[in-house]
Amino acid sequence: MTIPKPSPADARPRVSAGRRAIRTGVFGGFRRTTVWYAFVLPPFALLVLFVCLPTAQTFVEGFYRETGPDQRQFVGLDQFANLGTTGVFWDALINTVLLGVAFLALVIPLAAILSAMLNHVRRGATALKVIYFLPQLTSSVAVALIFLYVFQPDWGLLNGFLHILGIDDVPLWLADPSFGLTGSRAAVTLLAVWSGLGYFILIFLAGIQSIPVELYESAAVDGATPLQIWRHITLPGLRPTIIFLVMTGSFDAMARFGDLWTLGGPSGSPARTLQSIVMLMYQVGFVSHDTNQAAAIAVVFFVIMLVLTVVAYRAFLSREFKARS
Repeated sequence: MTIPKPSPADARPRVSAGRRAIRTGVFGGFRRTTVWYAFVLPPFALLVLFVCLPTAQTFVEGFYRETGPDQRQFVGLDQFANLGTTGVFWDALINTVLLGVAFLALVIPLAAILSAMLNHVRRGATALKVIYFLPQLTSSVAVALIFLYVFQPDWGLLNGFLHILGIDDVPLWLADPSFGLTGSRAAVTLLAVWSGLGYFILIFLAGIQSIPVELYESAAVDGATPLQIWRHITLPGLRPTIIFLVMTGSFDAMARFGDLWTLGGPSGSPARTLQSIVMLMYQVGFVSHDTNQAAAIAVVFFVIMLVLTVVAYRAFLSREFKARS
């Protein structure tokens, strides 16, 4: 018995249908991919235009020196060498580090304690969260003006209150360049803590609420005291939150500008105690009009932030990722 062979006319539609299926699959996948690229392209173009290109140009400008109108000379690492021999740069860097360390040393323990207390509040918790977070929403310049009125040594609100209490030898606050608890650095640190405390409280509160309740119930059944529960359950559970806040808080503290500029001016008065590295970069670039030197300061600042990120990752986050994998 012979099996009839299909005619070419019968086979042709099947071949064309197969080709159409392949063509539809290829071009359909291409169209779907193109749609996603179309969504990604505009923000990527803005990132390149306003972040990547200016950053690259800043690196280039740091290796040149202006010798005249529209004229510049390649000087290599001279700009960076000049920074190393300038006391103003080191003072600004030390101020930045000191203000950042003091801010984190105060705000993290205080926020951790307040968030743990707020976690047990049943009535009015939302209102308290709003009150704590309101300074974070306020302009840094407006906050600085308020604290300028509070810490003025002659007619400030705080010293006026001390005079009412009968204290004549009042602190100088913003006019005192010393490292004491009543100096200018202490005043701006209190400002930063008051302004950023609400944000830290909310992040800590989210971290506390992410800890499984079963751990607390088991500890209560075993007779653990509140201090033991805090030490052995809450603090270990907050480790990722603390790492996150230390890293982001360090970056924000090093990039402080608006409040310090409002309180101390471009030179960080008194005696440059409030001048951060960002303020120095602005003063050199836009007040002294030495854009090449300012670019060198920006490059050094970028390298410091990059090193800080790498060290923090290798010291803290790498172990977290290995533990989860």
